[in-house]
Amino acid sequence: MNASTLKRPFRATIEASLAGLRQLHEILIEEQQALLGNQPEVLEQVVLQKSQSLQQLEHSIAAREQILAQAGLPGGMVGAQQFACEHFEAEDLSADAEALMALSGKVRDLNIHNGKLTLARERTTREALGILTGRPHDTGTYSRSGSAGRGLAAYSLGKC
Repeated sequence: MNASTLKRPFRATIEASLAGLRQLHEILIEEQQALLGNQPEVLEQVVLQKSQSLQQLEHSIAAREQILAQAGLPGGMVGAQQFACEHFEAEDLSADAEALMALSGKVRDLNIHNGKLTLARERTTREALGILTGRPHDTGTYSRSGSAGRGLAAYSLGKC
């Protein structure tokens, strides 16, 4: 397929990725609010939305990778930038490309922050369970040897 015929589908993947990132950004803000609040059912719904949003975003990225392969270019940002430079005027995609890069950085940072909040909440929950059950605090999912531990399944308020 001619690279110039791939121009419109390439632009569509950029626009789809940008729309997907905007949606994901909003979901991550909701996730952060749910993590800071005390409504686990809200968090469960937000995590489901996040998963669905990531799947949709994955489709636009896969489509872009396929276009780059058809054009004989490397994948990822290197190939996308090369394709854009070869087939678009500088101002044609620059606003969308800049928005995509800026928003992807914001989404990455927000996701990292939410991950830290999640770990802090998990640590607090484990400590509370340790106090309630009288068992020592288990620090993680894996043992020092690397084997899977029992995690929260080791706790039961119904057993002595």
